[in-house]
Amino acid sequence: MKKFVRILTLALALLMLLATLAACAPAKDPDKAVEALEKAEYLVNKDTRIQPALFKVAGYDLTAVVSGTKLSDKEAVAIYYFADAENAKKALEEVKKYADEAKDDEEVDEKNWIAPTRSGKIIYFGTKGAIKAAR
Repeated sequence: MKKFVRILTLALALLMLLATLAACAPAKDPDKAVEALEKAEYLVNKDTRIQPALFKVAGYDLTAVVSGTKLSDKEAVAIYYFADAENAKKALEEVKKYADEAKDDEEVDEKNWIAPTRSGKIIYFGTKGAIKAAR
């Protein structure tokens, strides 16, 4: 019985950890992310043509890119929506290169910055507040 309780406790702890990690990611739907960022008073851009076409040439199936900035608070986020998780996994290194360049161009507080992270079929990076606002 003790062994069962320990396994159950461990399973519940892992489940709660996964739920916490999933709650950190932006909205899975680009339109919902745009809506959430606009509601939080961010300047928002949704690109379904230019960057997806550039990624297509590079061999990745990108469907949309949502970016949001709030200049008054120095907050920014970029969210890349891929057709599937496999494309996102392959493109993560390319997005990391772009994010490093973007980070070098801006004055970024390292404690507030989240490096490119993959969650399912999306990749996102930016400041903690902006990512939270995109949920």
